[in-house]
Amino acid sequence: MTLLSNADYKKRFSSVAKIYEKISNQYTVHRRAESFKVDTSKFVLEVGSGTGIVSDLIDTSIICSDISYEMCKESVKKHVNVICCDAEKLPIRDNVLDGIISTEVIYYLNDPKTFIESSCHILKKNGKLMITIFNQDMKFIDSIRSFLRIFNKKMYFDDGHELMKYDHLKELLGRSNFKINYIERRVIFPFKPFHKINLLLEKTRFCHFCFFIIVEAINY
Repeated sequence: MTLLSNADYKKRFSSVAKIYEKISNQYTVHRRAESFKVDTSKFVLEVGSGTGIVSDLIDTSIICSDISYEMCKESVKKHVNVICCDAEKLPIRDNVLDGIISTEVIYYLNDPKTFIESSCHILKKNGKLMITIFNQDMKFIDSIRSFLRIFNKKMYFDDGHELMKYDHLKELLGRSNFKINYIERRVIFPFKPFHKINLLLEKTRFCHFCFFIIVEAINY
């Protein structure tokens, strides 16, 4: 799979902006949203927010930002503050934000190092950078879904991304003076009827077969 440019991703996500929430797995969206420990009384930004689907479940006061203007047009229907910008060129002054949320965005970027370094600058001291990434150990699932699209193109949005290993993310955070506060692994079965089973297995070694890795890092 070839890594696309930021401009290519912009076009790809713009093409599904109006149906993005319909083609998203609502169960996994809820599970990711609830994983963020966000103080909504503070200044929080979601980067790569799409239609604001995750922030909606936390608090609509969260500022949304996305590279796709079409996604931003959908987001502004529910959020007061929406910024259309590239995650690698955030138009925010230093030491302003208390928190940054980023769900499955970092591996779409051409230069994720720039995003993390920028996050370090615009966050206040002890500000939180909260990131979720798809578990690369489950990459074979992505291959299966891509194959199934041959028979039903509506069942899976082929976004064309490369995955990032947790160790790579950890290295990037460390280089930018972030200290990892906690790591969680969530969702073994991406279906709501399996919720109770997921909650149980996530507390065992089976968590390594999860779909999503949630990382909270502190700017120190």
